[in-house]
Amino acid sequence: MSRFNTSRVVASPPPQPPQVRDALPVSAVSQSVPVEAENAAILLPEPTVSETGFLQAIGFGMLCVFVLSGYANEFAMRYFHIKAYISTTLWVLLPLLLVLSGNLLRGLRDISGRLWLLFLAWVVLAVPFSVWKGGSVAMLLSYVPHGWIQLFYYAGFMVSFRQVRGFMPFLIASNCLLLLDCILFGSMAGGRFEIPESVFFSNANDLALQLLIAVTQFMYLMYQREIWKQVVGAAGMLGSLIFMFKTGSRGAFLATVVLGIVTLVFGKNRSRLALIGVPVALIALLIVPSAVFHRLTLIELQSSVAATGDYQDDSAIASQMQRILLFRQSVRLALTHPLFGVGPGQFAVAASGDSAKQGKRPTWLGTHNSYTEVASECGIPALVLYVSVIAITLISNFRIFRRSAGIPRYRDLSALAFCFFCSTLAYAICTFFFHVAYSSYLPALAGMSVALRLCTNPVLWRRSPRWM
Repeated sequence: MSRFNTSRVVASPPPQPPQVRDALPVSAVSQSVPVEAENAAILLPEPTVSETGFLQAIGFGMLCVFVLSGYANEFAMRYFHIKAYISTTLWVLLPLLLVLSGNLLRGLRDISGRLWLLFLAWVVLAVPFSVWKGGSVAMLLSYVPHGWIQLFYYAGFMVSFRQVRGFMPFLIASNCLLLLDCILFGSMAGGRFEIPESVFFSNANDLALQLLIAVTQFMYLMYQREIWKQVVGAAGMLGSLIFMFKTGSRGAFLATVVLGIVTLVFGKNRSRLALIGVPVALIALLIVPSAVFHRLTLIELQSSVAATGDYQDDSAIASQMQRILLFRQSVRLALTHPLFGVGPGQFAVAASGDSAKQGKRPTWLGTHNSYTEVASECGIPALVLYVSVIAITLISNFRIFRRSAGIPRYRDLSALAFCFFCSTLAYAICTFFFHVAYSSYLPALAGMSVALRLCTNPVLWRRSPRWM
């Protein structure tokens, strides 16, 4: 992976003051001749002296270890029946280094960071209105240090494009460990692939989401010049798709279809992606058991369906009907508690209480939808902030991708932006069917995108009528 550490992608001229860089015309990026575009704009300025330093470099190294530490726990528990305390140690060191490095507030320079802080503030404000205040407090005490703060880790420790690019091998390595976890410990329990007794992926839907995000990160290797990297990328995508399809997650399957269309329409080197990506997807579908493929395509639009006599079909249809009822119930709670919701993490408590009052059996289930999870538990203002972070992440990455795609010197920048865009799009679609709003997925995806924006010239991602 030594190619990831080269400096040829970073512009060689010295950085200019922000007011000079911001004044660069958008047209400079759109020149048809790459040399003219390179001379006209510094798209990847070097970080300032105040942003870098020994502690920041240590923090970046620990962040790279951090993305692998979860799997250290996974395999240590499997083989040695003890927990590897790497991640536990990093939970203490990373925030301390973030403060001492002076980059604690770096994420707030970006609008996503400010919206993310407001989102937390509103979630905290919703706690006094919770139907179970103790449960909401316990949820926040876990969510903030393990999930929410990750946006500021990425923004604070990845301060240059060289570091953002250098972080990708560690992400890809973590995805390889995920595939190894699936191979060694995965099983088709109950007709759906999952990893029993896994620390993170005992639920098939959570596993499907992580595998689909892995596909978008393996895609980065498809944009590299080296053939062996493309082979590794194609093999990683194939393995991830096979296991993802086996989970029987219809939300992830829908997201895969959308990602395939987006990649073929907008992706760079579309012919290469089509020649490799389409066969990979078809092979994955052919390998998937027919019963699982049938489940993926089994969608009923009726509000009630008679039993078919087939256990797996009846189970899939019942799951869909139950999700529709939970969706309606979460929307109703959001509309009856529009400002602060029923309390962070307390939809199941509120919904079960309503069911008990109506003489129905409580289900004690989540919303199965991250958007209505936020709206019903924290209020509509929190939902607006949550969706805004997703939308800004999608739009800015897409703009960086489109505006740098025609400049050979910024090949890796374009590839990174497109992969971050695809990862966020996969999350945005999948989480319409899963409730993982208080997980680390969004802060990590948004944090990497914030880091990418902060180390590029604003001309690449600011709104301009000439481009969007």
